[in-house]
Amino acid sequence: MSNVVLLSTRKLPPTYFDQVREDLGDQNITIDVVGWVAPSAWVADKVNTFTLIGPGRMPAAPAPEPEPAPESVTEPTDEPTDEAPDAVIAPEAVADPETVVEDEAEVAPAAAQVAAASTTATAPPAAAKPRPTGAKRVVKAVEWRARKAKKVAGRMLPKAIKTSAPVKFLRGQRATSDLGKTYWERVLSRRDVLSTIDQADVVIALDAGAIWAGWNLGQRKASTPVVLGLPAARRELDMMKAPVGNG
Repeated sequence: MSNVVLLSTRKLPPTYFDQVREDLGDQNITIDVVGWVAPSAWVADKVNTFTLIGPGRMPAAPAPEPEPAPESVTEPTDEPTDEAPDAVIAPEAVADPETVVEDEAEVAPAAAQVAAASTTATAPPAAAKPRPTGAKRVVKAVEWRARKAKKVAGRMLPKAIKTSAPVKFLRGQRATSDLGKTYWERVLSRRDVLSTIDQADVVIALDAGAIWAGWNLGQRKASTPVVLGLPAARRELDMMKAPVGNG
């Protein structure tokens, strides 16, 4: 059974490792991953080991599904309950309509007096600030237009520069180069990672951030093939499985 080590600086989903086995043509292949970014979900059932050497944490294991509780069936009973029977309203508990009308007539004038008193007690609103006129108005208008033009220029110019193709290319190259060097330095500082790589039949760099580490590993140990991408790894594995000729 072959053993491969995947070098990756991107977030990989669990289904990706099923695709790796299919592309390599071996469902029983052992996969060890050295990742800069944690996978998007639990992958312990997909790979042999996943060593995280970058920032972040590994995803937690999924919680086991709770077993459904048995349903309990209650049988109806004819025993008497403590519930009270329907209440009956006594005739003397209902108020006379004439008394209700008289009470409302007494309350309404009092409510109107309270509302009038609260209206008179409120303070008058403050006078509005007078708007500038003449030369002051012209100065204010010029200052407002200058501030608006400055804001528009500050928003438009950096966006146009950042979205230009040359700047995007240079920033992408610089970010990839810095990540590749940091990734390789972290690989060198981990003995467990180097031990895992030494046991691999093929080392596969999956993305641009892992190319620098793959190249250095190839220079460090020439007996282990280090390739870029799954198609090249498939060719190396097929060559290992091919019988050696006598000639």
